[in-house]
Amino acid sequence: MRFNKQRPDVVLGIDVGTQSTKCVVLDETGQLLGVGQEGYGVQMPRPNWAEQDPDTWWQAAISAVQAALQYAKIAADQVCGIGLAGQMHGVVLLGADLFPLRPAIIWMDRRSANLCATVQARVPPEAAVNIAGNQLSPGFAGASLAWLREVEPGMLEQTRTVVQPKDYLALQLTGEISSDHSDASATWLYDITQRCWSETLAAACGVPLDILPPLYDSGQVVGMLRPEAADVLGLKPGIPVVAGAGDQAALLLGAGVVEAGRGSITLGTGGQITVVSNRPRIASDLRLNTFCHAVPERWYTMGAILNGGLVLRWWRGVVSPNNSLPFPDLLARAEAIPAGAEGLIFLPYLEGERTPHMDPDATGAFVGLTRRHSQEHLTRAVLEGVAYAFRDCLQTLQAAGPVPDHFLVGGGGSQSAVWRRILASVLGVSLQTVEGKEHTAIGAALLAGLGADVFYDLAQAVARAVRYGSTETPDPDEQARYAELHAQFQALYPALRAVR
Repeated sequence: MRFNKQRPDVVLGIDVGTQSTKCVVLDETGQLLGVGQEGYGVQMPRPNWAEQDPDTWWQAAISAVQAALQYAKIAADQVCGIGLAGQMHGVVLLGADLFPLRPAIIWMDRRSANLCATVQARVPPEAAVNIAGNQLSPGFAGASLAWLREVEPGMLEQTRTVVQPKDYLALQLTGEISSDHSDASATWLYDITQRCWSETLAAACGVPLDILPPLYDSGQVVGMLRPEAADVLGLKPGIPVVAGAGDQAALLLGAGVVEAGRGSITLGTGGQITVVSNRPRIASDLRLNTFCHAVPERWYTMGAILNGGLVLRWWRGVVSPNNSLPFPDLLARAEAIPAGAEGLIFLPYLEGERTPHMDPDATGAFVGLTRRHSQEHLTRAVLEGVAYAFRDCLQTLQAAGPVPDHFLVGGGGSQSAVWRRILASVLGVSLQTVEGKEHTAIGAALLAGLGADVFYDLAQAVARAVRYGSTETPDPDEQARYAELHAQFQALYPALRAVR
C-alpha cells in the first residue's frame, strides 16, 4: 500500500444510477472525503418504455467527479484509481465506432413483458434453473435484446458489442470494452454456475455470443484513464480503472456484506433482502434472484420487492399534495398507533411485485378500513404493509436454505427508527444499521482501491471503510401479533387477484 503523510492517495467510486450519477472520494484509511452528484431524467417515449441517453451518464459523471474533487480539496495527482458501479440489467448497443446506436433500454422498461415466457420456454426448465438461476423478467438485458431481435433486428445487425451502463463509462474512461461477472449474471445471458456467457441462453434470446463483452473480476483493472478523458475530468492520464460491479453487488460490498452467511436488507425506492453464499443458492421455482457478488467466488441470493420507499412517497403525496409535510412528522404520527393498525392491512403493490408473486400486474389495496381509522392508522398500515412484503421475501429465502437471524439494514427508508422497529418485529430478526450514505459508490471505490493496490484485499478495505450503528431487536409481543396479521396479508393477494 502506498502512503504519503502529506498527500495521501485517494480513489474514486462512480455510481451510474437511474436518476443521477454520483462520485465519492475515499482515502486510504477508508474515510469519505467528498461526494459529487449530477441528476437526469428517464425518457418514456411510449407506454412501458424506459430509456436513457448513454452520453447523459458520461456528462453527469464528469460533473460529479469535478464536484467531488472540489468538495474534498483533492489534487489531481492524488487520485490513483477509479471504480465503477451502476444500475443493472441495462442494454447499451454500440456500433462499429463504439458510439451508441440508440438510447439505452434500462431496467425499468416493460416493453418485453409479453416476450419473457416465450423466450424462457425456448430452454428446458432445468436449464433455466441450473444455467440462468433466475426467471427472465421484463427489463433484464436478455429480454430487452429479445425484443430488439423481434422488433428492431437491424439494430443488432449493426451492433459491435452490448454493454451495461457502468461499462459504457469504463469505455469512455479507458477506450476498452469490458464488463464484470456481477452485472453479467443479471442479464439472463450468463451461466451462473460456470461464470461465463451461456450459448444456450444467448441463442434463446437471439443474441450472437460475439457481441457480448469480455468479463473481468470486479476489482480487476480493465484499462488506464485515457488522456482525453483525463482532460475533461481534471485528472492525470494513466490512472487504473477497474471493472466495477452492478449496483446491488457494490452496495453489499460498501455495507460490508461479503462473507458467506451474512445478510442485508435495503429499504430504498424498492427493497431487497439478500443472503451471501459460497455457491449459487437457486430457488427451484425461480421466485428469487441469484447473482454473482463483487467478491470472487461468492454469490448472493435476493428476494426483491418493487414497492418500498416509493409507497411512502406516494402516501405522503396523498396526505400532503404539495409535499409540505416532512417525512419525520408523518412517521412520528404513525408511531402512536398500536402494532397492527387496529386491523387495517395495506397491500403495497403499487408497481406490481417481484418476490414471491412475480406479478407485474399486482395492485395495492387497503383492507379492513372502518370509521375508527385515522390518517395515522393508514400511515402505520403503509409501513407495515411494506414490512409484510419483506417477510414474504424472507420466507421464500428460508425455503431455499439457511438465513441469518441478524441483518444489516440500509437505504433511505432505514433512516426511520419506527420503520426499522416495525421491520424487525415483522421479520423476527435483529437489524443493525450501516452508518453513512452512498454505500454503492463506496463499494465501487473499494474495488478501485483493490485494483490500485491501495488496499491489500477487500477484507482490509471493508474493515477500514465500513462502520456500523445501532441495532433494533424484535418486540416479542409485537412479533406475535405481526405473525397473525401476516397470515391474513398473505391470504389477501390471491383473493384480490381473483377479482381484479
